[in-house]
Parts: sequence; C-alpha cells; structure tokens
Amino acid sequence: MAQVVVKISEAWNRFWFTGYSAESLGLIRLCFGIGLFFFNLTQLWTLLLIDASGDPFYYVRPVWYFEPFGLEHNFPRLDLVLLATLQLATLSMAFGYRTRLSTLLVIVLVCYLRGVRDSILGEGHHRYHVPFNLLVILAVARSGGGHSVDARRASNTGAPPAVEEWQASWPIMAMQVYTASFYFWSFLAKVRTTGWDWFFDPRRIQDLLLERSLTWGVTAQGEPVFNAMPYWLSQQEELCRLLGVGTLVMEAGFPLILLVKRPLARLAFLAGVAFFHLANLVLAYVSFALLPIAFFVFFDLEKARLQLVAWRQRRARDVVSGSP
Repeated sequence: MAQVVVKISEAWNRFWFTGYSAESLGLIRLCFGIGLFFFNLTQLWTLLLIDASGDPFYYVRPVWYFEPFGLEHNFPRLDLVLLATLQLATLSMAFGYRTRLSTLLVIVLVCYLRGVRDSILGEGHHRYHVPFNLLVILAVARSGGGHSVDARRASNTGAPPAVEEWQASWPIMAMQVYTASFYFWSFLAKVRTTGWDWFFDPRRIQDLLLERSLTWGVTAQGEPVFNAMPYWLSQQEELCRLLGVGTLVMEAGFPLILLVKRPLARLAFLAGVAFFHLANLVLAYVSFALLPIAFFVFFDLEKARLQLVAWRQRRARDVVSGSP
C-alpha cells in the first residue's frame, strides 16, 4: 500500500512540477500576450462606437460586480482612455516589463471594460473566461523569469533569482488543465440543459443555423437577408448530425490532450479545434475565433525555439561547407 501511495505521489509531482523551464513559461506569456492584444480588440471594439463627446448615460443592466461599487452609468471618454491603457498594459505584460504589475493591471481593466460592454448590452458573454483565468495564473506565477525585459534588466544588475523547474511547470500545467476543462464543461453544460439530443438530433443544429442565416433581418422591401452558407448547411440533415457528433467528440475528449505527449499530435488536434471556432464564426456568428490564443500553453515553445536554432545552425554549416 505504501508503494502505491509513493507511486501516486511521484506521478502527481511529475505531472505538475516537471518538464518546463522559465524560458518556456516566458514564451507562452509572450505569444499569449500578443494574441490577447488582438483578442481585446475583437471583444471591446464596440466601445469605440460610442460618441466620446457625449454625456454619461445609465447602463441597461449593470453586471453583478458593478452593483457593490455603485457603478450605474458609463463615461465614454473614460472608456477610450482605459481601452488604450489596457492595450499598452497587455503589450507590457507580453514583453515582460514589470510583468506582474502589468498582468494585474490587465486583469483589472478587462474586468471593468468587459463589465461596461455587458452592462450596455444588458447581457453577459463568456468569451473572456479562458483568457481571463490564464491571466490570473500568469499573475500568480513567476512568468517574467524568461524572455522578458525584467529578466534582462535583472541580469544586467546582478544574478537574477533562478526560476526553478517546478516554479515554471506548475503554471503551464495549470493553464493546460483549465483550458481542457473549459471545453469539457461546455460538453457537460449541453448535456445538462438539452440532453444528448444536442449531439445526436440534427434538428438542434439545423434550427441554430437557420436562425443565424436570418440574423440580418429583412430589406426595406421586406425581403429576407440571409447568409446562404448556413442556410444551405441547415438543409443537410446528415451533415448536421455529423457536426453534432464531432462537437461531442471534441469537447468530451479534449482533456485527453493532457495525456498526449507528441507535439505534432497535439498540433493536429488543436488545429481542428481552431478550424471549428473559425467555422462557428462564419456559419453561426459565434465569436470564439481567437480563443486559440490559449493553445500556446499546450506546447514547450522554448524547446521548439532551440530546435529551430539548431536547425538553422546546421543549415548555415552546410552552406559554408558546400553540402547539398
């Protein structure tokens, strides 16, 4: 029994606390941060449509976390200033300048500006859930220890405090587990609210596609304006059934990626998920097309970078030596 406990403990520690370096975590922060810069624009661009010279106005329905602070109306000029600050803080976090402070600032500004958007619309959206929780993990972790301005400045002023393997590995694994669980929770939510029919009854997807094909309403002459692609797809019963089953396999099976160690296998699966989000945007106007910025967490980018450097060095030697 004691040996079983020891083996379980070793497997637990190996899963959470080994395999990655400070540079691996730094490159994830860099790539995710650059992706988040564009993600912010796709989610908050509607704030740019508000007349900045206009007067403050009351929200339709303030989000739950605005109410304790008495935030009931919007200030258009403040939105623009804070949106610009958010983008600067996002880049600062990405390149690792005052990394923890920048990450915390991004978290606060995302909370506020997302709250502004949802309070104006009177409804909530969960597209920020994954990026926001990854930000929380990065803020807690020592994510500025590699490939960052902070690390470079520390090395110029003396030996920087080393980020040990366990300190770099646990946040990456935590981000992987959370991202995988997000998709699995989506599967559970569908089963809980609509049952297995969501996946096996094609009418569910057909109704959704037909509804989205008529999103644009009617013309001045009363003629329907529709997107021909989802309208055509809504008529293909067997194809819609296949899409439902594919969604089941993707969402329910997503956690299995944690057991897959080969980078190419992970890349193939995640490329399929990215295509799924892109197709959802085109066919159903579900704006998760940039959610794959979270997929960087599933790769050891430092190992890939070193392999690329070694390959380029070999190519350079071959050119010098005249080898084909």
